[in-house]
Parts: sequence; C-alpha cells; structure tokens
Amino acid sequence: MPNRMKTRPAFTLVELLVVISIISLLVGILLPAISRARDNAMVGQSKSNIRNVRVAADMYMNDHKGRGWNGTPNILSRGPEGEWTDLTAQNALIAWRNRYWTMEQGGSGNKMTIPPGVQPCETTLGRQWFVDLQSCDEVDQVVPYCYGEGLTTSPRGYARQGTYRFPNTRQIAEYMEDKCYNKVFWSPKDRVITRELQYCWDAEGGTCATTLNGDLDGEYAVDIPMLMVPSSYAFSPPNMVNSYCYRKPKPDESPNEAFTDPMSLPGGFRQNTLAQCKFSSNKTYLMEMHWLQNLTTGECGARWADSTYTYHYPAGDDNEDTWSYDGCYPHYFNASWRSSPVTAFCDGHIEQLSTELAEKHDYVVAGQNGSAGDVADYKGLWHRGVAGDGQNGFFIECRSDWAQWSGHTHTAGAMTEGVDLLSEN
Repeated sequence: MPNRMKTRPAFTLVELLVVISIISLLVGILLPAISRARDNAMVGQSKSNIRNVRVAADMYMNDHKGRGWNGTPNILSRGPEGEWTDLTAQNALIAWRNRYWTMEQGGSGNKMTIPPGVQPCETTLGRQWFVDLQSCDEVDQVVPYCYGEGLTTSPRGYARQGTYRFPNTRQIAEYMEDKCYNKVFWSPKDRVITRELQYCWDAEGGTCATTLNGDLDGEYAVDIPMLMVPSSYAFSPPNMVNSYCYRKPKPDESPNEAFTDPMSLPGGFRQNTLAQCKFSSNKTYLMEMHWLQNLTTGECGARWADSTYTYHYPAGDDNEDTWSYDGCYPHYFNASWRSSPVTAFCDGHIEQLSTELAEKHDYVVAGQNGSAGDVADYKGLWHRGVAGDGQNGFFIECRSDWAQWSGHTHTAGAMTEGVDLLSEN
C-alpha cells in the first residue's frame, strides 16, 4: 500500500476572518463594560473616602461639644469685650495675635495658644508649618470663606478661598492616622491634583511642601500659595458660620439685604450644630470640589479666563499673577449640568448630587417665591446675596455650559433651614 501523507487540518481564509471578526466584536462589547466597571469602582472608592472623612469630622465634633471645625477663633468677630465686631477679619486677627499669641494686652498665663486656621501635619523633613502670625496676612487660611467684598476678605485677593477647602487639616487628620496626606482625602479621579502629589506622598503621610512654606531645603513644592494642597472634598461654607449670615430673604427683601458678613455679628463664626439642622437629609455637608463624574471636556478647565478673579487663570507656574497645578486648573462642581459630585449629607448618607436636578429644584423654589424671572431678586435654594459673588455664585462665570447652580457653597438658610435638594417624596 502506498504511503499517504497525513494532511494537517487548517483554517481557511474565510474562517480566519470570521474568528477575527468575532474577537473584534467581543472586544468592542467588553471594553466599554470594563471601562464602566473601572469608573464605577472609582466612584465607589470616592464614596468610601468621603464617608471616612465625614466620620473623622464627626469625631472632631464629638470632642468639641458638637461644633465642627472651621479654623476661626470663636471670638474673632466679637473680641474679649465686644470690641472687634465690625473690624475687618485681618485687623481682628491682628488683635487676636496681639492678645493671645504674643501675650500682649494681658494675655493669659505664660503659654501661647494654638494658632488658628489650617494646620498641616509635619512635612517629609519633619517640619511643622503654621499660619504666618507675624504678618497676619493669611486670612484665607483662617476664615471658612473669603468674600469678594466686605469685612471678611482675603488681603491677598484670594476671594472664594478659605478653610472650607481643607478637611485634610491637622485638626481633622488627627482622626485619620494623623496623616494630612492620607490618600482618603483625595478622590481617585482628581488626577489634576494627585499627579502633583505623587512627588511627595510617602508611607508616613508627610505634608507636601508648597511655595508658601518659604525655605524648602530642596523639597519638592507644589506651586500654590497655600500651606497645603486642598482636599478633593470641601465642607459647605454656610455650615461653618452662623446660619443668620445666609438667612433666607423675606418676601419684601432682596438677597443682598439678607446676607450678613460674619465679622459684623458678635457670633458670626460660631457655627450651628448638626442637631440644629432641620433638613439634614437634604443639606450637603461634604462634596467633591471638582467636576469629576461624567466629565466630557478636558480635565483642565477651559474657561478660567472668564473668571472674576485672575489668580485662578491656568497660565502656568511661571506667571506671578496666577497659580495652577503645573499649568492646569480643573473645573468646579458647578461647571456643567452633567456634573454629579459625590456628596455627604448632614444626616450622614452618601450619594451623587446631580447639578442638573439641583438647578431644577432651585428654579422650582424661585417660582414658588414669585422670583424666577427676576435675576436681581431671585430667591431660590442658594443665596444670590453673598458679598462679591451675587448672581454668579461660586465661579459660575467659568462654567462649561448653561449650568447655574451654587448650592453647597451658598445655600440659603445655611445649615439650620437650608436645603440643596428638595425631597422627592
């Protein structure tokens, strides 16, 4: 019998094309699912982070008679004998320093009090930075929110800054393994900031130096004029001052008349407690600061040139008139209808707050108050009378679409009577 060569089975060209087509189809189906799963995982991580920060803030409140941290001396707007009311925040801070820090004018005992404001943990070289009490020009590191005009303003011109951006201050970080740079303080999607922090994060949680720290001895420094890099999560400024400052306008009152500068009230910086919050499930407490969820534009804000305040222009690190993170400044949470920042509410529950839905609720309330068509007298869920911000609220001029919402930062009624979302029931 002749030997017959055994033929090896092989794929035909058509069969190979079919297999390649099937693989391509599966990849096309699976990649979006993998991407969505990764996105959901990062959202879940942000929710876990903000919950942990909220717990640390609650622990601080438990140790301080129910009042949260705001960085401001309790008597800053009053003075020992009522003599500081109606001073500017800067002059009141100078008076506080003279009495309690340098122990002039009858300061108590031989001990200096702990400096107010944002306090970083130790740097990677073991040093501790505090507010510059010698010049007392760091008001934006002491008061919860710096207004564009009035008594509580930043001498450096940094309106809309304040301690509300620093839940990673040492006072709260003491409940988070004593790490101001615990990664829990940053959302995993907040890459504009976290890229900068990669240079200085370490296992010990040492503070990353900034250009405000002075002589850095070769340490890598983030080029921002603050003591620390702000957290991805921000407190609600109206929660951090007396609720009367953000009271709701009466029917015959304009929003401008209803807002009160904290320095003009003896108890302006004495914030209310969570127990006084009437609508705790509808009032925000902590929120992602930047537009991170459903982001459709570039991660760098595209419209910062429209800002009222030029210090935020993303013009690069070599521009002395501005500052940014290596030439990039991100969008804020109110930049778009598509934004849905991860939020912790006063009652402790965590959810994503839809900017589009919150703006609709704001319009509903303005309609109920008969002011939906009157911009100057608009009385919705957020306060149009905040000094220096007005109808533009919190950087609305830099938004990416037609969104116009500044809840959380400007809630009318503040903690006691304010809401940022209406109840759906």
